[in-house]
Amino acid sequence: MPEEKKNKFCSNCGAEIDIKAKICPKCGVEQPLIPEKVSNWWYILAIFLGIVGGIIAWAVNKDRNPKKAIHFLIVGLIIPAIYIIGILASIVLVSLGGARGKARDAMRQADMRQVATAQEIYYYDGEKKYVTNVAKTDGTPAIGTYLDALIDPQGATKGYNWLANTTCDQKFCAYATLENKGTCATTRYFAASEKGTKELCTAPTDGCACF
Repeated sequence: MPEEKKNKFCSNCGAEIDIKAKICPKCGVEQPLIPEKVSNWWYILAIFLGIVGGIIAWAVNKDRNPKKAIHFLIVGLIIPAIYIIGILASIVLVSLGGARGKARDAMRQADMRQVATAQEIYYYDGEKKYVTNVAKTDGTPAIGTYLDALIDPQGATKGYNWLANTTCDQKFCAYATLENKGTCATTRYFAASEKGTKELCTAPTDGCACF
């Protein structure tokens, strides 16, 4: 059986060149990269090893698929940063009045930021849609391989809220009920949607129009 040809044509002069060639040997023009398929398992390395895992995943895949390699690096940087911010916020709040409630609120806000980040990674990593789910009040659903289901710091009985978005996969809405009402008259909420995250004084009611 004849060996399969592994050539391509120069984008400038049309000469037949090796498919892995970065520069055309005929005219010297740099060639556009043809991205290779890269496994999503590299995200696991970035999530569990943080910055180190992100750098390793990026270094291994940067020449095979630069765009996805950057995603690995971003995950390795963002996930640890979110936890560090949450921990630092908790330490600071412990010295203030209502320390425990405020510390839990900081964790809730960090969790919602993780939801927003994981949803964006899921969307831009090829799905071109957000994870959809029916309404839940015992924790947000898992987001692909990027984030396990989250539970409120006080347990599933208090719960996070995920509003149904099965009819609008270009939008999503999850929110946490905070203990400290802040400037709100009664209750304060922290929501995550395709627009980012935001504090609210009224609980969202529509998974297709969070805020």
